[in-house]
Amino acid sequence: MEIQDTDSRPILEGAAQVASLEAGLVVGEVYPGSLAEAIELKAGDRIEAIDGRPIRDPIDFRFHFGEEDLELTVRRREEVTVFQIEKDPDEDLGVSFEDMPILKCDNKCVFCFLHQMPKKLRKTLYYQDDDYRLSFLHGAYVTLTNLSDVEFDRIVKQRLTPMYVSVHATDPDVRGHLLGRKGPVDVLERIDFLVDAGIEVHTQVVLCPGINDGPHLEKTIQDLAERYPSVASLGVVPLGLTKFRQNLPDLAPIGPEDCTSALGTIHGFQESYLKSLGSRFVYAGDEFYLQHGEQPPDATRYDGFPLIENGIGMVRRFLDDFVSKLSSRSEKIPSGRITLVTGQLGRIFLEPMATELNTRPGTDIQVLPVVNQFLGEGITVSGLLAGEDILRTLKGRDRLGDRIILPPNCVNHEGILLDDITPAVISEDMGVAVEVGTYSLIDTLCGDASASPRAQEKATDHPYIASHQNP
Repeated sequence: MEIQDTDSRPILEGAAQVASLEAGLVVGEVYPGSLAEAIELKAGDRIEAIDGRPIRDPIDFRFHFGEEDLELTVRRREEVTVFQIEKDPDEDLGVSFEDMPILKCDNKCVFCFLHQMPKKLRKTLYYQDDDYRLSFLHGAYVTLTNLSDVEFDRIVKQRLTPMYVSVHATDPDVRGHLLGRKGPVDVLERIDFLVDAGIEVHTQVVLCPGINDGPHLEKTIQDLAERYPSVASLGVVPLGLTKFRQNLPDLAPIGPEDCTSALGTIHGFQESYLKSLGSRFVYAGDEFYLQHGEQPPDATRYDGFPLIENGIGMVRRFLDDFVSKLSSRSEKIPSGRITLVTGQLGRIFLEPMATELNTRPGTDIQVLPVVNQFLGEGITVSGLLAGEDILRTLKGRDRLGDRIILPPNCVNHEGILLDDITPAVISEDMGVAVEVGTYSLIDTLCGDASASPRAQEKATDHPYIASHQNP
């Protein structure tokens, strides 16, 4: 088995990308009173094998560490030690691991957002992954084009279910074009291999007008629904186009007519499948509704929110949380002016909330939508706001109040915006307390208004989306 040099460890936020997996899982921290402490493991030690089986990542480790008696092979620099361990079946080793290297993507998707990023941003924003392990661990979507037979067999053997698959089109020629391949790329055969082995699959289509919409979208929905319930759901989301598309394929942005057509197709199939399958099966991304100028449908239309990880139903959950907490907690919202920063689409659902809250004496909440000049005005979601755009917009407004609240998905898990500006920098520049909100508006507003003027540095973890998925 191949062993990486101990000094070449993955770094925080954006581990090194690799073409294939190698053995060796690096210990990050040893917990006091743990089994690891008892056998004197240390941070930096590399777990290479359990019972002679190579350990490539935390999935391998969890799969093989459940035995009561096992051999743990550990490398510390040049020294290799084999520990004989007796433990309870559910006893943990008691360590954290450093970030695992990420499997590269070898597609050149015509709509890939990473190819549309401006230059000179931090390196991790350009990492193009297609890692089936992140699909199992965090709900990230993968194309299944980069997997070997060994990796497909691993998914089945280790029961890595559910898996989340970017389909885009079931027509092999259309899919090959979308993935930037030179020939057709079939996906149904690979999905069938997984579902025949008992792996549940959730699927996704990034809708590109004139390419995989219309009859192609209908065929894709029908092909995948035929495999229900093994293929459990399909989410349809719009492509995003920045102003940085030099030397890339020409693509049309999603317009009002595209939203009308997509929603009509999706809703038609939903009604049919609810009767025949007992599930609506296919769901539209929130942006389709907001760009169409309407609120997302009520919660019952999401069948338990199977695709919340993909941003489908997030706005509905946000709205329902607001309604459920409004009467019992609104009186706890501090008086005074509060500024809510959001993207252009966010104003559609935030402004009615602010209007409702402002009927209460002493409450003065303003919604401040930000035009995205950093990536282009066609990018209207709050998760892709840059610090420089937020600062420019704030400086153009008077009476910002005592608190400025940023949307929770505009910063990564280290509290940094796209352009490496932090909430603390915005706070210092504006002379106003800046904080990162949560996915509950009432909870956010009821926070401690007398907190330190230093900005909140970390984003609150999303209850449904892993931190690595936030742009």
